[in-house]
Amino acid sequence: MKKPLIVVLLLVLALILVVCHAYKKHKNPISPKYFYSEKDEAAYEKMITEKIGPFDEVLHELVSPDLHIDILPIPPTEGRDYLTLVTMGMGAYPMKVPAEYGRFNRAELAIRLPADWDYHSDKEEWYWPIRMLKTLARMPYRQSTWLGLYHDVDFEEPFSPETELCGVLLDFYDPDLEPLTLENGDRVILYNVIPLYRSEIDYKLAHEAAALLEMLPPETLSGPVDVHRPCAVSDGGKEGTST
Repeated sequence: MKKPLIVVLLLVLALILVVCHAYKKHKNPISPKYFYSEKDEAAYEKMITEKIGPFDEVLHELVSPDLHIDILPIPPTEGRDYLTLVTMGMGAYPMKVPAEYGRFNRAELAIRLPADWDYHSDKEEWYWPIRMLKTLARMPYRQSTWLGLYHDVDFEEPFSPETELCGVLLDFYDPDLEPLTLENGDRVILYNVIPLYRSEIDYKLAHEAAALLEMLPPETLSGPVDVHRPCAVSDGGKEGTST
């Protein structure tokens, strides 16, 4: 074996060791710019387990150039007949909130899905909630903005070929759930992500969130996502179901 080849192999081995060390430290080969401390992460996991439900796996993100966004899948139980996907990592970034919000400057997201949702699949009909959660979680950092109660986000295109839902509204996951206080005093609020149709987004923009919330049925606000639900807003007599 020629000496240059040995040198190349040694360099490759050294690179592999560096990547493995980074992955072990941050569960990620690319070190994110923002991540929870071990104490804050443990406190967040404890809050989710106690207030929403236990989880026995974490969908670790493999590449995180800015925030490290993991997904916690919380399976259905006898008293909760739906799957919940919760982000973990969005709250590591302090959002640029208006001054009056003070230390309530961090957020995490959750979405309720049918109990049989195949969240392990990479097919878009199943994967879109995870893609959407990660896109939302990175938005405050990448766009130097913030997300909060009753904010809407228009994704412009349907989330998948299976539905016409194309945007979201943020609401409290549970009004009685106290925000998590981090070591530095910042507060993390957990928001429920409610997928919307185009006409519902337009209605909210024209009439404010309160008017739209009155029109949305309780199962849309606090139940699992129904990708074929009727649209709550009349649009020339056209229902907002997928075709």
